[in-house]
Amino acid sequence: MVDVSKFSNIESSKALNIADFNSLNETSSANEDVSIFASYDDSQQEGADILYQQLDSVEEKQGFFSQTWNGIKEFVGIGTSAAKCDEAIEKYKNGEISFEEASAVIDEFSNKQDASLDLFSNIATGVAAIAAASLAGAAIIASGGTATPLVLAAIGAGTGAVTKTAYKFTDRATNDVEGDALDGKQMLKDGLSGAVTGAIGAATMGTGSASGTLGKSIVNSAKVSAKTGFVTGAVSGSSNYVIDTAFDEDKDFDAKEFLSATATGAAVGTAVGGIMGSANGAMRYTGVLKHGGMVRVDENTGKLLNATTEDIVANSACNAEYKLINNGIRSVAA
Repeated sequence: MVDVSKFSNIESSKALNIADFNSLNETSSANEDVSIFASYDDSQQEGADILYQQLDSVEEKQGFFSQTWNGIKEFVGIGTSAAKCDEAIEKYKNGEISFEEASAVIDEFSNKQDASLDLFSNIATGVAAIAAASLAGAAIIASGGTATPLVLAAIGAGTGAVTKTAYKFTDRATNDVEGDALDGKQMLKDGLSGAVTGAIGAATMGTGSASGTLGKSIVNSAKVSAKTGFVTGAVSGSSNYVIDTAFDEDKDFDAKEFLSATATGAAVGTAVGGIMGSANGAMRYTGVLKHGGMVRVDENTGKLLNATTEDIVANSACNAEYKLINNGIRSVAA
């Protein structure tokens, strides 16, 4: 049996030494006291042990959120999951695929899990930042102030930094890697990227405004939020890639990877924005009807014409009616 303990505390992609494994075959073949079939079986088992150790090192890094996502993938049968890695190792043992092919599946699982964790943390960051800025903006206007883009961005940046750091910290704190949760460099990186995502999301806002009918409210909110999601996602994807590159000494900037990260962020942001906009439009329409109708705003001055404190608070509970904040911004710019 090969001693694979050296693989336990290093990254799986770096831990796997295929040259060492190939030497197993050469050693087994040179042993004249063992039949060729027995040698083949032994080397296959040795290789499988190494692959399982590689998979174990990847799974050790999976915390609560990562494990949950892997469970969802296994339940619905999509994407590269731990179960797919087990299947690949079994295929290798049966001679259906090569050692390198099985190892590549495990590497893909590791990379996909890392990307998904970062993606979902960005979504959570954007949602939290927009919600915080919306509520704060409504409160500022209710007190007679003006919610400027700079103020909203500052609120979003602070919320985003805390949210992403907490999200990633929770995942690391619940994995099996000792001391991973206390990685100061990683927390600094998460805080910085969260601040950028939160600031952009809060400054652009774009949660839409309720229309006269539920159908129009959903469609209009979805359109506006999808556009906002596109911008926020693109900036988030590109900034995260730049920050990752800057913090990783072994990673060089690659234009193709940069564009890919930007495009992926934009696509996901558009989809998430559309979904959130649809839900928010329906929520606001229902809330506005419940509390006596839409709060009207003077188009020239941006002043609230029939808003009471109760009206504004009610709208805040329905995602801080964007029209109030939007008109506050326009009144400052005029």
